[in-house]
Amino acid sequence: MITHIRGQLISKKPGQAVVEAGGLGYELAVPLGTFLALPEPPAEVALLTRLFIREESWDLFGFLSSLERESFSALTSVSRIGPRLALTIISALEPGELARALMVRDLSAIAGIKGIGVKTAERLMVELRDKAPKLAALAGLKAEELKAAPAPAPAGPEDDEAVSALVNLGYNPAEARQAAREAAAGAGAGADLGAVLRLALKALTKHR
Repeated sequence: MITHIRGQLISKKPGQAVVEAGGLGYELAVPLGTFLALPEPPAEVALLTRLFIREESWDLFGFLSSLERESFSALTSVSRIGPRLALTIISALEPGELARALMVRDLSAIAGIKGIGVKTAERLMVELRDKAPKLAALAGLKAEELKAAPAPAPAGPEDDEAVSALVNLGYNPAEARQAAREAAAGAGAGADLGAVLRLALKALTKHR
């Protein structure tokens, strides 16, 4: 097991860092948070690591914080969540945000990530139920940060039409429903479907 690496940062780009240690160059896959926090090369760095050995490859993953590594390890313990998808999740959500979403069962925060969807998000909630408190403690989340968000108002028929239209345009159901509700609230009472859809599409396009 390789638990950490200390050496010279040779290069970095989103999702990847190359560190030279002991005369060898190690290519590490890194989450977005680690990439953004790394200094400009050349520079001395120390990264926590996780190694995945497969028949065709040895993949090394690097993290600047123990919270990132613990979140990654927790995610890869979930059935059908591989290391690359786990890296995508902790790149889309800061580890503290992931811990909070798991604690308060904020399904939409996870289901909206590319490659996840509602069913996978629900499986994450169930399988990480026992690990979520440890992640929340590592993140230093306070009690007031772990209060569940108020339940959304029930969808009306206009909401359902907007959601259906957005799903047909290729958006996943969770992000479509959230965008439709926010757009309906922004458009005001009595707004027609076209106005709601235009607002929802603007919001969805902005976030992608």
